[in-house]
Amino acid sequence: MIRLIATAAAAGLTFCSGFAVASPAIVFNELTGLNGAQANQNVGFQFDVLSSFTVTGLGWYDEGQNGLSVRHEVGIWDPQGNLLASLILGAGTAEALDGQYRMAAISPIVLAPGSGYIMGGLNSTASTDRLAFDVGMTVQAPINFVDATFSNITSNLERPTVFSAATTGFFGPMFSFQAATQVPEPGSLLLVSLAALALLGTRRRAL
Repeated sequence: MIRLIATAAAAGLTFCSGFAVASPAIVFNELTGLNGAQANQNVGFQFDVLSSFTVTGLGWYDEGQNGLSVRHEVGIWDPQGNLLASLILGAGTAEALDGQYRMAAISPIVLAPGSGYIMGGLNSTASTDRLAFDVGMTVQAPINFVDATFSNITSNLERPTVFSAATTGFFGPMFSFQAATQVPEPGSLLLVSLAALALLGTRRRAL
């Protein structure tokens, strides 16, 4: 009896405090699309935020899941052009693999609904990492994909704002995110409270 009540209480508390699992914003079919040219320029994509979510990591596509050929600097910008977060991803397998991407954690940032956000990163002529575009892709629900973007030739991280003729891409750079916490209904909170009280009473009688 004690074990059953404890399990119910734990399950209820998990429901109250749980976050959705972090996942890449976009995944794509690697058997589709073309390969972009390698150059010293920033590439990425513009997107809209349909409902608030938390960005937890930044990354770069790792074809073959065997490590990045060079390091990549990546960043995410708000619609006003402010750099919200950036980092440098190490070459090889320095960063953790998250599905198709090598991801590194950032201090979480919340993106509010709006149009004109950009995810971008600095590519390199020395890179042999596939820069995929015109792929079949799946975009997560809080996000609306707008267009692939790029910048002029440069050796610095900067916001890629030029729309591309590519229908999708460039991947390349990516971010991972978490949806908002679940908000339990009042009835669920009551059940959790009753389970916790019952557990406490049972333990006292056992003593």
